[in-house]
Amino acid sequence: MIKNFTTLSHASHAVNDIYWFVIPSVLPVILDEFKLGYGWAGGILTAFLLTIAVFSLIFGHFSDRFSRWSIISLGFLLASVGFFLSGFSHTEGTLIATLLLAAVGVSTYHPSMYAAVDENAREKRGKIYGFFEFWGVVGILGVFFIFGSLLQMVDWRGIFFLTAIPGVWLAFLFIRKPIIPKPDNSGSSDITQNTKTAPGFSLKIIALFFIGLSLRILSITAIVNFAPTYLVREFNLPVDIANYGTGLIFLGGMIFALTFGILSDRYNQLTILLFLSGMIAPIIFFLAISHQLFLVYILLFLLGGFWLGFSPVQNIYVSTLTSSMGKGMGFGFLMGLMTLTNAFGPGLFGILADFTNLRMAILWYTLPAILGWLLLLIMAQSMKKPIVNK
Repeated sequence: MIKNFTTLSHASHAVNDIYWFVIPSVLPVILDEFKLGYGWAGGILTAFLLTIAVFSLIFGHFSDRFSRWSIISLGFLLASVGFFLSGFSHTEGTLIATLLLAAVGVSTYHPSMYAAVDENAREKRGKIYGFFEFWGVVGILGVFFIFGSLLQMVDWRGIFFLTAIPGVWLAFLFIRKPIIPKPDNSGSSDITQNTKTAPGFSLKIIALFFIGLSLRILSITAIVNFAPTYLVREFNLPVDIANYGTGLIFLGGMIFALTFGILSDRYNQLTILLFLSGMIAPIIFFLAISHQLFLVYILLFLLGGFWLGFSPVQNIYVSTLTSSMGKGMGFGFLMGLMTLTNAFGPGLFGILADFTNLRMAILWYTLPAILGWLLLLIMAQSMKKPIVNK
């Protein structure tokens, strides 16, 4: 029986991240079956993500007042029921309704678990967040590699049925409450603890950080969600091969998240943050203009690396900047804002692709990446002292 907090947090993160990307992995097949356009595709993703955004704020608030384990358990149960019922859908309306039920369940996890991980990170927070993100990406890799192969045998309905299974098991484990290691309260063991409540961050700095972060996310996740469709439609790849190609995004993310999580404990975190954010726009630009499949694969790998490698240092900053509002609420705000941005990203992307084409839509999405990086650069220049773990 899995009871150890670290093991359970890693396993549950893998499963929850599967929920975020199972829809894009089967989206090309759903579009063909229901004869839908890119606008509909974006609308489905937008509705799913918008629901997560709204309920992330709600459950983030609740997680500071009620049992986080009960909230997470309820979330996995709702997600399992939602995806299971989605597999029986035969109309667009029922498909969307059941996916929205799943989205409510998905929304419970990150605000509660990020807060729990942060509270139990006594030293080397970058490394701890790096491993936590690493296992989340392992789950996403499973979506695009394993589900990509299974899609030819069980179709998209079977994929949703399979997605529903592990959540029931995890709901049971969380309701029993995981064993959490007792903290070491010695002052010398946790230098990062002193930085969690470091004063001096103005509303301007906080606003620049979250707006810059949101624009960065807007530019990335819409492209990631449409990556399987892009590879199918632009390069005439079979759906299973397109899912393998999309999996390279998360292979890069897995490697970079762990690497830069460790590096963020040793080097200036602000420099790492700006570097990882600044590389997004050039990668998206070359992805839009490249017609060589091998180069596209490399660019997808790098996009995932610079996207998800950003997460450990991002989470450290969120913990520090929002410490006064409660950890659950702080991470709920992060997930709500990011997911709200994500919610409109696919819809706008789908509309752009319908009126132009997929490549031109990708090209347009370099703009928010550039603007987001500029806002983070202004934030860096405005900060009196960067957050550095020594």
